[in-house]
Amino acid sequence: MRFKKIIFILLIIFTVVLLPSCKKDENKGEKLTGKYELETVYVDGEISTSYYITYQIEFKDDYTCEVKIYGLGGLETRNSTYYYDGDFITETYNDTTYTYMFSNGKLIHEDTPNGIRVIFKEYQEELPDTEKEVDFDSILFGESIDETKIFNYCPAILVEDDVMHIWYCTNKTSGVIMDHIGYRTGTKTENGKWKFSEQQIVLAPTPGTWDGRHTCDPAVIKGEFKMQGETYNYLMSYLGCVTEDYSKNETGIAVSKTPAGPWIKVDSLNPIVPWGDPKIFGDNTDRNSFTSWGTGMPALISIDGKGEVLLFFQTSSRGTGIQRWDLSDLDNPQVKFDVARNNNGILNSQGLKCNVGITDYAYDQAAKRFYVFGVTNEKNPPNITETLVNSHCVLAYIENVESTEQLCEILQSNNYTWKCEGYVGPENTGWDRNHNPGIVRDPYGYIMDSSIIQVVVATGRRDYPNQNIYTYRLHGHTFNINLG
Repeated sequence: MRFKKIIFILLIIFTVVLLPSCKKDENKGEKLTGKYELETVYVDGEISTSYYITYQIEFKDDYTCEVKIYGLGGLETRNSTYYYDGDFITETYNDTTYTYMFSNGKLIHEDTPNGIRVIFKEYQEELPDTEKEVDFDSILFGESIDETKIFNYCPAILVEDDVMHIWYCTNKTSGVIMDHIGYRTGTKTENGKWKFSEQQIVLAPTPGTWDGRHTCDPAVIKGEFKMQGETYNYLMSYLGCVTEDYSKNETGIAVSKTPAGPWIKVDSLNPIVPWGDPKIFGDNTDRNSFTSWGTGMPALISIDGKGEVLLFFQTSSRGTGIQRWDLSDLDNPQVKFDVARNNNGILNSQGLKCNVGITDYAYDQAAKRFYVFGVTNEKNPPNITETLVNSHCVLAYIENVESTEQLCEILQSNNYTWKCEGYVGPENTGWDRNHNPGIVRDPYGYIMDSSIIQVVVATGRRDYPNQNIYTYRLHGHTFNINLG
């Protein structure tokens, strides 16, 4: 009997003292804590990649919330109150209310009159790149664009012994636009995702020289390159200049015994394709504004797995130049031909003829194809602020290329037509701008699997509170090739 009285007394205490703490405040509703960030926006039922750049909501246990929005209307911050009844959340700010609900772990906001549906995911703290596991078809690495003024673009990607080596253009100091060449390695995890190493800066401007302001746009291949009695295993070509506005660019080379360096600039040859070279620009000694951009954005293909290479580079006077070099002895280099590439058959994503630029290349020995991947000179959607980079890239190929020697003959003949394989644009990456691309290749510039071609594009926004260049990140994309 005494035991039953004790139980009865405890039940009374639980009911009177404990249960009220589990109830919600009828006037304020239930408490929420947590931060949510934009995942997807639908406008009139269609996914929109540019309606909002940033949309974050943080709920606090004092019935307040902070809302940060950067969208087409500009920047907005709301310090609001909320009421949560267990199903719906009502945010109140300056006598205006906004309604949200939870569904399948997502937070959803419906703006029915304007045809807008916003889906939020729970915010996760950024992990260091060395701890992240990412799908290839996503942003590969780099800090959030809202938290730093660092850019990554124009990648060169080689896979050797199951390790992905990636070089790219970046700035060493946040907020300072001075190009350096960064490097990381990527390894595949057991679940098929990728982990990337911390960034190393492997090439920097050399003050007082031809590349004293910027070094960027790397291209890398493996081979055998001798210089002053030493043999080097890797060759890099890159763009350099002494101007802040990227005018009067020139193309140089460097060598290394390992992918990570140290990389040694070949000062005896640099710049290997100079600005204003009469062979490229003609005898126009005043070098008018049409030719002021110069040369750069190079790409490399190995011809023999040793020292003979194809060097591709952009020019402001004749499009893409192609040179065949024998660099097996860098103390006695030989250039064997110098031609311009044609654009026959190249179409943009709208089916219109275009001049493909900022290109990378790869040879598929098994399928007998030679691929080009470059920008289509489209800006779709149009610019909001001044953004000079492209929205789309195209993958195209020349077929029936039996060998790299035959490839050299075809390129010199200028009698070839490209066939378009596919495009990478906002509909693939979710980013407005997709530019400065690279192809994932083996160490000599060859395709590793004819049925799957992987590429990396530099993504970016077209309207951002900071300069748009700080939104550039590297995004993978996979083409499934039908060889039938």
